Amino acid sequence: MATTENFTLRLDSERRRKLEEIAKKQERDLAFIIRKAIDDYIQRNTTS
Repeated sequence: MATTENFTLRLDSERRRKLEEIAKKQERDLAFIIRKAIDDYIQRNTTS
């Protein structure tokens, strides 16, 4: 498994609320949802 590093992210309250709703519906924690979104973004924007 890759090593992890801390990262600070500032979100407006509406974005955070929406992400928390998604996390609750999927029974995941907020960090998982954010990591998944970043992974999806990287996959869409990486040329291979």
